[in-house]
Amino acid sequence: MATSEFVNNTLWVGREFLKVFYNPVGVAGGLIDAFRGWKFSRSWVRFWFHLPSLILLSTVYIIFGFSFFGRVDSRVQVFSVESEKQCPTKELEAIFDHLSEENFCKAINAPFVVSVESKLETFTELKKRYVELLSKRVLSIDSANQVAHYRLGLIYSLQDEPESATSKMNALSKGEYGECPQASAWMAKNLLADAVTGTQVNPTVLLGHLEKAIKWKEVDVRLISFYSKLLEQTGATDKAVAIAKRAASLRPEFKLELARLYSRLGSKEELRLAATDAEDVFQKRLNTPSEKESDRLAVAELRKLTDQLDRAADVLTEGLTNKTSGPATKRELSEIQRLIYVKSIVKSEAGEYQADTALLEKAAENDPLNPNISGEIANLLRLKVKTSKTLVGVLRKQLDAGVGSVSAHISLAEGMFVSGNIKDAIKNWEIALRKDPNNLGVLNNFALCLARESESNVPRSLEMLNKAISLAPVNAEIMDTLGDVLMIAKRPQEAISKYELAVRYDKARIGSRKKLVAAYRSIGMDELANTFEKTIKAMEAANVKSSDEEPVPK
Repeated sequence: MATSEFVNNTLWVGREFLKVFYNPVGVAGGLIDAFRGWKFSRSWVRFWFHLPSLILLSTVYIIFGFSFFGRVDSRVQVFSVESEKQCPTKELEAIFDHLSEENFCKAINAPFVVSVESKLETFTELKKRYVELLSKRVLSIDSANQVAHYRLGLIYSLQDEPESATSKMNALSKGEYGECPQASAWMAKNLLADAVTGTQVNPTVLLGHLEKAIKWKEVDVRLISFYSKLLEQTGATDKAVAIAKRAASLRPEFKLELARLYSRLGSKEELRLAATDAEDVFQKRLNTPSEKESDRLAVAELRKLTDQLDRAADVLTEGLTNKTSGPATKRELSEIQRLIYVKSIVKSEAGEYQADTALLEKAAENDPLNPNISGEIANLLRLKVKTSKTLVGVLRKQLDAGVGSVSAHISLAEGMFVSGNIKDAIKNWEIALRKDPNNLGVLNNFALCLARESESNVPRSLEMLNKAISLAPVNAEIMDTLGDVLMIAKRPQEAISKYELAVRYDKARIGSRKKLVAAYRSIGMDELANTFEKTIKAMEAANVKSSDEEPVPK
């Protein structure tokens, strides 16, 4: 009998449990039946067997029923909490920053910072998919949930789905789901990183994203600083200064950027104050275990900005003596010593130049491969200043190593051109053009040099001059050179039109007028030639200073 009753009661509990799924309301009926059974039978065994079972089943029902019939925001919260638990939003942002860091640093011309890898190695493909699924589940319930959209955009960027990520973040940045400055920060960083790979970036669009991004409390300070630079370029200098000050207040190291901004703006007093304030930040780290090479370089730059070149050289020399600095310090010390040397160049009343070349030798000693050194040495040769064998040797080594500056090759080419050494001049023009293909002076002078070397070079000369005109359409010097090349090519009528343009662009060009006289006479237009000769004589009588004095280079 006892066995039969136990079996029947067990079957009853099983049936009541199943009701949770197919007839949840019947659970309450089962509780009433249990009470009635006890009332009529007075069987305490049945009562104490049924009552705990029904309480347990009722509890399960309440939990199940609440989750099934619960409010929408409760379910959204459950999925959101689970998604955040699997991978916090800050973690997703950190992983994105780590992956885009190198290109981002290149875009803003900043040192590459090796960011902490966070949990990149543990963020598996399976976890990505799960977090993505949870975010989509939230959006299926609440389609305007901003956090879910943002997390989904981050997931897409980590799954190498750039179009989906950009679309999602762009919508967030536009405010489709409310203000979301962190999405604007993502867009700004992504645009800058893409620019390094050759993607065209609309400056106005970038400025718009940065304007919104800086409202985010956790925004990368480097974005704030870069925004200041863009504002400066657009002419909004007051706002640029305000933004630069904000960056400096958030991270003291950015006081250096503020000083640089004042230097570019020519605000001497503000520069002095900002430089002093910034120097204190970096100076405190010197000669301590936390010193970095960048700290000394920053102090030296601040002193250079305020024209304290000797003090700038001293702090770098100290770093090299203490062996706490490396090649970057040597290069900067060499550059500062070069600037000290430049100040020693003077012109005597007789028109002769003098310079303390020992200073330049010192700069070359600290960094023999500093390309600006070769430019200064070449300039010495052009100025006809006596140069030591040491400096000549440095120049030759730099040129042989291919590290000579553009200015060095230009100075050498000009000097050789004037002295009649056309072949060596062409060799140096070639190198200068390769290093700086859009340099107007190189294009202009190289074209003339080629044409004078051989008439067969005229087509290439004209090609270079046409490129120069595309870069500077209204340039008297280029038009004058074009006239010279056309005369070499025996095309005087075309040359005349170019000389006339040169005179129109620059009224003080006596040399171009003399060339016009020769061109007019070459085609029998003597009356016009005589008219221009009278004009030239009148200008010379009035002591008008010609803007195109010979000899070339120009």
